[in-house]
Amino acid sequence: MAIIDRLQDLTRPTGQEDSLRVDYPDQVRVHVPVRQALAVAFIIVLAVAAWVFLSSRPSETFTGSAPVAVTAEEPAAEMVVSVVGAVAEPGLVTLPAGARVADALTRAQPLPEADLPALNQAQLLVDGQQILVPAVGDAPAPAGGHPAQVSLNSADAASLMELPGVGEATAAAIIAHREQIGGFTAPEQLLDVKGIGPAKFEKISAEITL
Repeated sequence: MAIIDRLQDLTRPTGQEDSLRVDYPDQVRVHVPVRQALAVAFIIVLAVAAWVFLSSRPSETFTGSAPVAVTAEEPAAEMVVSVVGAVAEPGLVTLPAGARVADALTRAQPLPEADLPALNQAQLLVDGQQILVPAVGDAPAPAGGHPAQVSLNSADAASLMELPGVGEATAAAIIAHREQIGGFTAPEQLLDVKGIGPAKFEKISAEITL
């Protein structure tokens, strides 16, 4: 019987053997407090928002390897005008932007015989302008009765209409063009005004000034 019992033990089906006892360690679960989880989520949201903001900014314009900054053109800080006529120091005068005829006269030192009331001393100057200071008794107009040296930058429509061939529409066009370009810097700019061609400009060129 001992042999039979031994054979039965050896041929017993798998799964009926005595189980080996194994001790497993207790499983440890990670616990994250709610406040810490919210703080981490808030930091992630801020990081994503910063990335979206930086990626949406326009890129700089590059020429070669150096960035090119686009800036608005700054107005000139100085201008040069010419003062001639009855002054002690005729010639070019450098003045700050926004200067007036009175400032140029102060630099040029008008002579005692200068007819200062004939000038509009409050007139704003532009770069390249010429100021003719007349002497008392100088003829105000050439033959033909038209006023001499009508200022393109300060004359009103009535004064401009006294020029030969300049009517109401042309005078209005001159004033509109003057305002558009910020003041005439050369008499030849009248050729850019509608209604003034080379022939008409030739007629009035001797009677105009800046």
